[in-house]
Amino acid sequence: MIYTLLEPDHDLLKHPLPEITAETEPESRQELLDNMVETMRHYGGIGLSANQVGIAVRMFIFGDNENYIPCFNPKILEYGGPEVAIEEGCLSYPGLFVKIWRQEWIVAQWEDENRELHKENFTGLQSRVFQHEYDHMQGIDFRSRAGRISLDIAQRKVKRAQRKLKKMQEN
Repeated sequence: MIYTLLEPDHDLLKHPLPEITAETEPESRQELLDNMVETMRHYGGIGLSANQVGIAVRMFIFGDNENYIPCFNPKILEYGGPEVAIEEGCLSYPGLFVKIWRQEWIVAQWEDENRELHKENFTGLQSRVFQHEYDHMQGIDFRSRAGRISLDIAQRKVKRAQRKLKKMQEN
């Protein structure tokens, strides 16, 4: 099942999500995971958090179409290395890409769909995507990590592209 993405100003995206407990455990982690993977593929993303699709569960997935990592109750235990600025996008903001500064590497911990605990060091793109999706769990919008000027420029580009597309559709 393909979930619908919430509007970026939805309240569920503005507040930290609590840890999954026995009371808040999803009915089926595997079913949630399967639907999240299908949704991420549908929208062409490399990461998707459950709260982006209206599910108040501390869970996200990241990776490509073939290899993805499901993260239930994710935690970042350690950040390190220099901060690196790279353009990021977000499925909640189609077409918006802006430079975001993030730590080069992290040590992360999470449970998988079978409740097995994992701990791993991530660098590069995996580190960046984990941090981005983790921010969603914390109620942090990636735009808040962008510089104001670069965000304004990027948002203007999106608006111009939307106007151009609308004109093309009208003709």
